[in-house]
Amino acid sequence: MDLGRQLKTAMNTGLLLLGQNQTADACAKGEAKLVILAANCPREYVDDLSSSHPDVPIHIVTLVNRELGAACAKPFHISAICVLDPGSSELLTLRANLD
Repeated sequence: MDLGRQLKTAMNTGLLLLGQNQTADACAKGEAKLVILAANCPREYVDDLSSSHPDVPIHIVTLVNRELGAACAKPFHISAICVLDPGSSELLTLRANLD
């Protein structure tokens, strides 16, 4: 899967939230279908999110936050993405890979 292409498709046709605070809020409200995290996302955030919301699949990508921001066509770093609606993308086919 070309993650960059799928993220751009989801940004155009679906609904994604960017950032750790918005992701945590969406998980708390039960709206999150998938959480995508950068490879260098702080471990304490990952641990807190996974323990607080075990029902939400978390996929950690190999991209660091700078590269994840560029993949979303944003001029800033992104360490957390919350998928509320994948639109016509295939993002929900990503499996949880949290060890």
